[in-house]
Amino acid sequence: FMDANQIMIKIIIIGTIMMLAVQACSLGSKPEKIASIPVWVSSPPADTSETIYGIGSGFSYDEAKETALKDITGKLITEISSQSKSEISQFNNSVSRSANQQISTRTIDTQLSDYKVLQSEKVGRELFMQISMSRRGFIKTTSSRLKEIDDKIRNTMHGLPGKTKLQQFIATRDLESPMSKARSLVLLLQAAGGKQNTDKYLSYYNKILGKSNSLLYAVQFNVSSSENLKGFAKHLVTLMHNEKISASVSDKKGADAYVQISGTVKSSVIFSQYISQLKIRIKISDKNKRVISVREYEASGSSPGDANAASVFAIENMGKKFKHNGVLESLGLVKNNA
Repeated sequence: FMDANQIMIKIIIIGTIMMLAVQACSLGSKPEKIASIPVWVSSPPADTSETIYGIGSGFSYDEAKETALKDITGKLITEISSQSKSEISQFNNSVSRSANQQISTRTIDTQLSDYKVLQSEKVGRELFMQISMSRRGFIKTTSSRLKEIDDKIRNTMHGLPGKTKLQQFIATRDLESPMSKARSLVLLLQAAGGKQNTDKYLSYYNKILGKSNSLLYAVQFNVSSSENLKGFAKHLVTLMHNEKISASVSDKKGADAYVQISGTVKSSVIFSQYISQLKIRIKISDKNKRVISVREYEASGSSPGDANAASVFAIENMGKKFKHNGVLESLGLVKNNA
């Protein structure tokens, strides 16, 4: 049998041999290769007069492509901002100036076209991608989209003669959304280097907005109601005046549009609290008796000791709804694009 010293020496020898073996393995193994980012990512190609490049990355193909497209989007937005300048147009002997509108990233993303994936490479779990977009192809596609929208706008304007003032006003206000889209396309064409004269579109759209504003002030509204709703009729006229809209409860013969208010006012008492419930129906028609809009609303008001006060509060609450949603939107004269 080995004594304690021999056992200790043997343990030390075995431990030393194991340490040497571990070191030998460590020295003999090759260092782990660290994956590197592709050169075309760290040193992306410069944009040219023909092509715009985008670099992106993500953990999926779609995510990488989306970020690469956003790279191009950012370049276009930067170009739009640098080229931004005031537009000047003449409206009724007054000059209106408006800066080029800013375009959201999402708006541009939906308009990008004529791009292709040049290369992609996976580094670890992340996928890197390079795409290119043809300026010429993008300009051609965008120009086609602009022409399509612009043709519809011009067709609407050409159809205005012969319509009543109210119909003309509604038609021009309904053009605000397509004109906004058209403006976005114009600015994208300018940013991409389109050679055509795009300022003519912006000038034309400004003239339409000017005509719409002049029509708003030119249309004469007559507001009528049953006896029980005369309080709200007067309140509505005040709201319209605040928006610089011509309205009256008396001038019926010279009116271009008619606002007819009908409905009920119900009063009740609950625990000594007077409550007034107002239900109204608003019908708007033009001078040719064409019905333009029909809307229904409800509001209530309360007072601890006065039925008339409760009715007044109900009318005021109804008015607050109109102000919050927009008077023209509440009357159904323009669309709420929010």
